[in-house]
Parts: sequence; structure tokens; C-alpha cells
Amino acid sequence: MNDLNRRRFLAASAASPIAVVAVASPAAAAIGDVTLQAALEGRQSVRRFGSAPVAEDALLRLLWAANGVNRPDSGGQTAPSWRSSHDTVIYLATAEGLFRHVHESNTLEKVSDTDIRALSSDSAFVARAPALLIYVSDGEKLRAAAEGADDQALAVGAHVNAAVSAQNVYLACAAEGLGTCLIGGAANREAIAEALALPEGSIVTYIQPVGTPR
Repeated sequence: MNDLNRRRFLAASAASPIAVVAVASPAAAAIGDVTLQAALEGRQSVRRFGSAPVAEDALLRLLWAANGVNRPDSGGQTAPSWRSSHDTVIYLATAEGLFRHVHESNTLEKVSDTDIRALSSDSAFVARAPALLIYVSDGEKLRAAAEGADDQALAVGAHVNAAVSAQNVYLACAAEGLGTCLIGGAANREAIAEALALPEGSIVTYIQPVGTPR
């Protein structure tokens, strides 16, 4: 595939911490011994959620699947990224506030006591979901890794990287008995970026509500 066709293909496919609050072992089992085949068969988008909070250890297993370190010796992660940029940063919004996932230690650091779920989208089910994952591309890291790439290529790379992590979350949700869906166009990106105080050049790519299906 030549460079022009590769970029057309990718374009068609896109669309300061306060406190450590939790730690989870990525080796902890989810619900039973779920095979990859079973997780793929169970993967689906869910937009109706129960009100019960998602257990903290389950959330950390989802986040490890999305963006965790699976090769500690090299720092290799569970999701690949364009030009090894590893620019995806995931935030978690719940009724308890806003947290940043620290992928190196698979921990959550509290950023704010503010619940931003309702402002994150005009879709009512997003505010009702017990947990909301927010995907952000660290623009500085992405540009450093993809030196010389134009703005379109950078935007495509940021969205593809986040989408790969989100697919891992879909499969982890299937294993955990949870529901989720990936949201792009219905995300209020500017409002989220303001709430997160993102630096110039970083962008919100997707949001992903999580909860018990109903």
C-alpha cells in the first residue's frame, strides 16, 4: 500500500494530579475464564446502563486493557500506537469526580471533585452512565514521535490510537459483564477540554461510557 492510499485508508477509519486513589493487579481475573473468542462474540455497543457504580478494581482492569503496561522490562503497552507515540491519555469521570489514569502503575490520580459526565455530551445516557472514559491525545508527544507529519496525519493518528485502546475496553467489558459504547461526534470536546485544562495541541478524541447493561 503506497503512502497516499495508506493515508486515505486511515482517514476513512478515523473520526496536575492530586492523589493516588487506587491500585489493581492486571493479572486479577475478570468474570470467570473468558476466552478471546467469547469476548469477541460478546462485544457490542450498549447505551442503557444501570445506576450501580462500577467496582474500582473492574475499572482498573478496563483501563489496564486499554492502555496498561504488559511488558514491564521494556515499558510495552497493551495497545499499539502510530509511530510508537503512546500519546493516548485516559481520564475517568464518575460521581466522585475526575481522575487521570497513570498507565505506568495502573493507578488513578484525582484531578478534580467535579463530575463532568453531564457536560461531556448532549446524549442523556452519557450522564447516566456510572463511569465515563475520556480519551485525550497528548499533542506534544504525538508531534515528537511523528516529526514532520502534517496536521491531518496527526489527527488521524490520534484518533486511530484512541480507537485501538477503546476496542480493548470493549473486549474487557464483555469479559466483565459490563456494557460500553464509543462516542465521537456526540462528544462535547471543547467543554471537556476546558474542564480538563488541556494544553494547546492536545485534543479530546472519544468518550466511552461504561456501566452494567440494562
